[in-house]
Amino acid sequence: MSADRDTTERARLLGYIEGSKRTQRQLAIGLSVATVAVVAALFLAPVVGKLALLGVVIVAVCGFWVTAAHISDWRMQIARLDSRARGRAASMKAGASRPPVQ
Repeated sequence: MSADRDTTERARLLGYIEGSKRTQRQLAIGLSVATVAVVAALFLAPVVGKLALLGVVIVAVCGFWVTAAHISDWRMQIARLDSRARGRAASMKAGASRPPVQ
């Protein structure tokens, strides 16, 4: 039963990872568009352009930092699930070599 739960948990975590990667791609597209607008603003209104550039940089750093941290955490959780599965497999092999207890 625990193996079934681990499989379900692994699938859920992989879904989270894919969702975060999708968010990173969307963030990159949005930041690319914003950067073009900021470059135009730097020439038209330097003060506003600099403030907008600061905002784009903050969103970029924080957005990628947070999503990368989530992905890293979920990968560590998957590694723990895999480790637990390897431990169960090893204990089953060890149990198979021993005669049954009577």
